Amino acid sequence: MLTLKEFEVITRSGIDRVVKPIFIFTVDGGPDENPRYQEVIRVAIHHFLRYDFDSLFIATNAPGRSAFNRAERKMAPLSKELTGLILPHDHYGSHLNESGITIDADLEKKNFKFAGVSLAEIWLQIIVDKFATVAEYIEPTESELMEENLLSMDQKWCDVHLQTSQYLTQIVKCIDNMCCLKQRSSYFSVVTGRFLPPPLPITQASVGLKIPERTMGVTSHNFPFIVLKY
Repeated sequence: MLTLKEFEVITRSGIDRVVKPIFIFTVDGGPDENPRYQEVIRVAIHHFLRYDFDSLFIATNAPGRSAFNRAERKMAPLSKELTGLILPHDHYGSHLNESGITIDADLEKKNFKFAGVSLAEIWLQIIVDKFATVAEYIEPTESELMEENLLSMDQKWCDVHLQTSQYLTQIVKCIDNMCCLKQRSSYFSVVTGRFLPPPLPITQASVGLKIPERTMGVTSHNFPFIVLKY
């Protein structure tokens, strides 16, 4: 997304069209995207370092709430276009033996690429909410996310810059100019503790707002939120 011109309007800003300083991802919580998983965190650190983010957040909905994920809802028109579509597994010839076991790995990769290119060609024709769909098959050997291409930091760095929980991973710059580059946003003037605090229930009492005792029930509780403008 950060390299595609179609997304420049939402990913970059300013005269120099630099990547925006704060990024928030919402994911479906599956094993390939869960914000608590180490591989997801490693890739997030790579992007944080490469694009000089002030902060990067990866959030997920609680179980059973994926229907409220915007990306999940946008999958419906893509899936609809695949109704009745049959992609042969042996376009360039079968890579399987009679037992269904792969006997030619190179041929299997060619057949897989054919399927990927075919899907991209179909999805490129779809318009969703007046926006064009961007689809491209990426050769695994050309992916930015190859192991040897990932930028990484040690555990000591992670202890200072990383916080993770059940539904949210946060990577935030520190205030040490010898460690992190200059802050690019006003985020730190709003979130003075650097990391977003866990949600705390509040209730209106005669003396003002307060955090209720657990015995007070949950029906009257609200959760505060911050609206950031830029």
